[in-house]
Amino acid sequence: MVINFSARAARHMLTIKAARQIKQEIEQAGLETLKVLAERGVSIVGTYLMGCSAKAQEEYRSKFNSLLSMGVTPEMVLDEVASIMPEVGAIMKGKEGYRKAELRKIREFLKGA
Repeated sequence: MVINFSARAARHMLTIKAARQIKQEIEQAGLETLKVLAERGVSIVGTYLMGCSAKAQEEYRSKFNSLLSMGVTPEMVLDEVASIMPEVGAIMKGKEGYRKAELRKIREFLKGA
């Protein structure tokens, strides 16, 4: 599939925007607390998303499904979060299977599980 430059640039910008929003949410929730949970193998993403109000969950699902329809994948967003938050990136790289578990939690959340 041939993707033109403007479509790739738009996807990249959307990925960055989503990652920045996630970064902001992680910082508001308390990065140190989330790091402790991550060290215990508890999903940062799952903890945050499942702890939101029903209205916020609906909004996040809608936004993320919109991104998916534009070709932005959970992997792209998670990679961008790791690049703008090295401390989160270190957690994902340092724990066996942690990144896969986070991606699974995102997919479960998007399905409404």
